[in-house]
Amino acid sequence: MVYEIIGKISIAIILSILFLFLTFLILGALLIRNKKIILPKLLLFIVDTFYLQLKRLSIKFGFGEKIVDIIGIRVRNHLSREKFAKIDVKDRIVVVPQCLRHIKCPARLDSMVGIACNDCGLCVLKELKAEAEKLGYGFYIVPGGRFVHRIVKSVKPKAALGVACVKDLNIAMHEIAGTKTVVQGVPLTRDGCVNTKVNRKELIDVLRKGLSEIEEVIGKQTC
Repeated sequence: MVYEIIGKISIAIILSILFLFLTFLILGALLIRNKKIILPKLLLFIVDTFYLQLKRLSIKFGFGEKIVDIIGIRVRNHLSREKFAKIDVKDRIVVVPQCLRHIKCPARLDSMVGIACNDCGLCVLKELKAEAEKLGYGFYIVPGGRFVHRIVKSVKPKAALGVACVKDLNIAMHEIAGTKTVVQGVPLTRDGCVNTKVNRKELIDVLRKGLSEIEEVIGKQTC
């Protein structure tokens, strides 16, 4: 009798997990193909609870493991977009990875703020830094994920915009969200250790979220 009950419970658990995996695949496909997010909180729960299992399943079905992180990032952005836009820009920071630097970048690492950009102009970071600081953001170039947590703990921002490869970005957004800091993320378009790339327009669009008056001024200046 006891074994029968245990067997039924085990079957119910397995069927429940399979149902969640199927739900993830369906909702994830809608998100990727049609950019339509349905039941975002459920989708995020599945991603966070079965992260490694989903990656194995995605590889097995030929989707590749990155799809899990991409879905995680898009759902997190969707759920926190409005909150992010309402936070005063002086309470926001943007954190970008050092791999965006030019290979001959002369900047040095500062133990408190990360890579201290000296505006040499060899890479896109000079432009991104200028744009972020013009809007009022704190701008940080970091050598790794641990440095991100150090900055968040030290600065205590109400909102943070991160840039990284999809895996690191999804994990960082999940961890930082636990500090009550509202997060948004922009994944690199080309990842790696050096000479990576980010979609400049996408990043600047996120930087300007909620800053309609500033956007109007910038728009007039560029006309």
